[in-house]
Amino acid sequence: MFRDISLERMNLLDYLRLTRPPNGLLMIAAVMVGHYVQSTRLPGPLEALLASSTAYCLTSSSMVLNDIVDREIDAVSNPERPIASGRVNVRSAWFFAVILGTLGLASAAALGPSLLFIAVIFYTLATVYNTYLKRRGLAGNVAVSATIAAPYIFGAVLADGEVGGLVSIFALMSFLAGLGREVVKGIPDVEGDALKGVKTLAVTRGPRVAARLGVFFVMLAIVLSPLPFLLNQVGLPYLLLVAVADAGFIYSSAKLLRDLPSSRRVKGEYLLWMGIALAAFMLGAV
Repeated sequence: MFRDISLERMNLLDYLRLTRPPNGLLMIAAVMVGHYVQSTRLPGPLEALLASSTAYCLTSSSMVLNDIVDREIDAVSNPERPIASGRVNVRSAWFFAVILGTLGLASAAALGPSLLFIAVIFYTLATVYNTYLKRRGLAGNVAVSATIAAPYIFGAVLADGEVGGLVSIFALMSFLAGLGREVVKGIPDVEGDALKGVKTLAVTRGPRVAARLGVFFVMLAIVLSPLPFLLNQVGLPYLLLVAVADAGFIYSSAKLLRDLPSSRRVKGEYLLWMGIALAAFMLGAV
């Protein structure tokens, strides 16, 4: 009996892993930042719940779909993942992805037509990326990076129906940092991607070129980071905290350029620095 309970818990954990919680939580935080930067206030409890459900469920649905589509590649590059390992079967994963997507869109619909429109646009973009653009190299990287900027837009529109200049700068910085990370993510998966005809930059131009281009996009985000302070839209606390994120990006980028096999660790570190930058955005708004 205890063995059955243990297996059931393991299976539930595998479904949770499929959603990649850090990504969903960052999306929720970005929605809140977009709302606060736009309006200097947080959404009410019900709005916050619905917006969080939209961000987490749609992100998670896209993550599950990604693992379904990539299951044969992951069998080579990431065999420990729930679907690639066989711990979660494909049919169940499809059902899980549909349920998450439905919940996310229903939450957006409850917030109003404009929010539903934004959710549909970016969820569709994420789906097209997973099913088609992922195999098209840089175009796919651009598409998925646009979805990283989406929660700032969603939060701003939720706040007062428009997207201000400061939110736009933060969204652009996140887009560029995300684009750099997406390019770098192709490096550790180059063997599996090449076998399945996925034309990432690491496959078509080589890991060294992919590393350099990924770092280039990250450096562009860093160059933009002082702009809100220079425009007198944020205070010194923002500048200090975003400098920590910038230093982290520079450290990880230098490590990547010195040692290409570190790319698997670097893509995780980039996510950490993006989280710190997100905190800086919120601090700047305060």
